[in-house]
Amino acid sequence: MIIIGGTYSEICFEPIWENIYGSGFRAVNLLIDNGYSREIDYYTCADSEIKAHLQYYKKLNVNVNFHIKEIKKSPEFHYDHPLKTPRIIPRPDVYCTNKEELSIEGTNVLAYGLIEALINIKANDVVYDPQSPVNPISFSATGSTADRLITIVNLGEAEKLSGKTDIRDIKEYFFDYEKCFALIIKMGAKGAYLFESINDSPIKIPVFQTNKVWPIGSGDVFSAFFAKNWFSGTNLEDSAVLASKATAIYSNTKDLSLKERLDSFSFNSLLIDKEPVGQIYLAGPFFTFSERWLVNEVWNTFKSMGLKIFSPFHDVGHGQAKDVVSKDLEGLDKSEIVFAIIDGLDSGTLFEVGYAICKKKKVIAFVQNEGEESLKMLEGTNCIIERDLTTAIYKLYWELAKE
Repeated sequence: MIIIGGTYSEICFEPIWENIYGSGFRAVNLLIDNGYSREIDYYTCADSEIKAHLQYYKKLNVNVNFHIKEIKKSPEFHYDHPLKTPRIIPRPDVYCTNKEELSIEGTNVLAYGLIEALINIKANDVVYDPQSPVNPISFSATGSTADRLITIVNLGEAEKLSGKTDIRDIKEYFFDYEKCFALIIKMGAKGAYLFESINDSPIKIPVFQTNKVWPIGSGDVFSAFFAKNWFSGTNLEDSAVLASKATAIYSNTKDLSLKERLDSFSFNSLLIDKEPVGQIYLAGPFFTFSERWLVNEVWNTFKSMGLKIFSPFHDVGHGQAKDVVSKDLEGLDKSEIVFAIIDGLDSGTLFEVGYAICKKKKVIAFVQNEGEESLKMLEGTNCIIERDLTTAIYKLYWELAKE
């Protein structure tokens, strides 16, 4: 197999995490860690530090051949948290002039988009993942050709590439203009759609409800595991379902060694047809900069997921009790679920949680710094208590989708 992709440093602020992966190198690690015994040719760009890391990896894995274009500085991806769009250092526009070109010919090619290089591919079977929420480049725009092309994109990338928002128009673009053999559109917490032809309705690929959620690199895992299985002769739907299961295991553990866990896979599948329409109530203190920052981050994340949200901070603001309390309670009454930021044990937030429980509403409580004794009443009233922000947000989405 040929893999083309980036090799980047990835740094997350919360939770603290740092490693050298990038889309392409993560795919290489995934295959090797799961017993892939055939030869892998990996094409990437790297500065001197990343190149040294790859050369050390080569000593441990002799069946990987590295084809490295050396560059002055490899991009770094900095995440405030896993659901935040990363800051890329240096900025992507630094690489806009005098880009390296990776020209590849082969039989089976897994290709990810790169910031720092252009790709040109001539191959029989290609799985292409453009890997850019801001500026995705279509396969045809690279001048590449394939006998059978499968494009894997998230919904935002699909809309940007096609210039369309209706799923039927998006599908027509990829089959008519990109000449795809098949198309997979990843829908985030909803799972994915697989289109095998321009005329067929989508095959819904389920998402799996995990205990923890780690999204950094999850798209890389999906594309790599799908490609491995499809190149080996597995049909499209089975390859996509296996890729979704592999992604769930990775998301739950941050671990690329999946084989044993796949054999004992036990996560429940979810098929979510429509965006949840119920309103979320965002409870949490907003008296300090750090409190307002966190409330705003959660609010922005829900908005980016297309969810309806009532936030006392955004929708009511500070004020006297006579001016704000009735409005906050009206927002609570109209909401189906509460997302509560518990750290600090703010009296207003705890009142809102108790009010919601009395109204038989589900509560998702995000908390990091409070002990079990402080959370006893929440635990005893079946609130979902999470100490990881991303996991808490996904669990709220899944609960809301069941309403």
